[in-house]
Amino acid sequence: MKIAVFGRELQSHTAASLFASVGNQVDFFAREKSTCLQESGLLNLYTLQKDAKRLKNILTNQVISSSLEGEKARYDFILISDVSPNYVLEHYAQQLKYSLECGTVFIIFTPSEIGEAQSFSQKLKLYGDQVTVCSVPLLVREGRAILDFSRPDNIIIGCDDPVVLPKVKSLFYPFNRVKNVIKEVSTREAEFSCFAGNAMLATRLSFMNEMASLAERSHVDIDVVRECIGSDPRIGRDYLYPGCGYGGHALAENVEKIAAQLRTREDDLGLLDIVAQINERQKDLLFRKIWQFFNTDLHDKKIAIWGAAFKPGSSNIDGAPSIKLIEALLAQGANVNVYDPLALEKIHVKFKNNCHLTLLDSAYEALEGADVLAICTEWKEFWSPDFEKFSKCLKYKAIFDGRNILDPFQMKNAGFLYFGIGRGEML
Repeated sequence: MKIAVFGRELQSHTAASLFASVGNQVDFFAREKSTCLQESGLLNLYTLQKDAKRLKNILTNQVISSSLEGEKARYDFILISDVSPNYVLEHYAQQLKYSLECGTVFIIFTPSEIGEAQSFSQKLKLYGDQVTVCSVPLLVREGRAILDFSRPDNIIIGCDDPVVLPKVKSLFYPFNRVKNVIKEVSTREAEFSCFAGNAMLATRLSFMNEMASLAERSHVDIDVVRECIGSDPRIGRDYLYPGCGYGGHALAENVEKIAAQLRTREDDLGLLDIVAQINERQKDLLFRKIWQFFNTDLHDKKIAIWGAAFKPGSSNIDGAPSIKLIEALLAQGANVNVYDPLALEKIHVKFKNNCHLTLLDSAYEALEGADVLAICTEWKEFWSPDFEKFSKCLKYKAIFDGRNILDPFQMKNAGFLYFGIGRGEML
């Protein structure tokens, strides 16, 4: 099949590469160079498909006709991710004219509102009545994008045209072979499911952070509580880990979109607004603990930070708890050492050349001369630290674990003060 993919971020790069890898001819309209290609395995896959001439990257300032050696471009599918469908129509209507006239299927991977597919479909009627718009909100997470797309847990196909539905299902057939994970719904139901799912995840995370706060005051280890309630099949174990707040723009944006819809109701109690407020408050938690530890005087203290990305496997720092911590520490006159396997370049850009911020190439370099350590991202290399190096480097032998990856009993036996989220020492 002939496919056009429009997008700028991780999901569009993953979709273009994987659809090409199963034999489709893909024209990808995006920037040639993107930080998305730092995703594990994606650059190799992307390059292989380009070399095999199944994937053609068309820069946004090129016209389609030049890329197709003068042939008219007729696409079976036009996939839109990370950008507005209206943007694609406004900037590429002339180039897509033949596909619009002959009939094509638009698929929106990243819905921005409930009813978007139907609204966009109405606009497309100006170009012909053979165009169908579907909504397929696929889950693609940083750090495991290829696996998420190629072996999805579910594929929600929102399609309002029963004649077109089999064609859309055939597009996803290569990724639906182990077991049938396709759910056939309307476009509005697919869009709503996307926002409701993100809202549920955010609610679970904020709920557990509230429980962690209560656990600290009740002298209870929240990790024990997590294991107990997670064993209940009605609840399950996923997304029950308290921490220093969730980050990334996608989750926060989707929660805000459905929260905005809820605010239009007269009887809205503001549940999702509170979820978001809890998360923002949680991002301040590590700073408050460190600030209290030093009796509110952080001037000239040196704080080591392990992890800056909002999650392991990613270089993304959008909404990351580390950003708030660094900003607060610098504002209080502290010196900050930061190490992250992938995100240092973005931290450098974010904070320019702040003389009180030092970016290091290894975790233990970041500890040298530091008073205490704060952990903001649960990178695997942090899970089994060298206690001897800790002892030599950390002046106060205090660790503030924003992801609860270390064992408080082990840390105590090794002679460290351990401050976790809902576990460890109290301040």
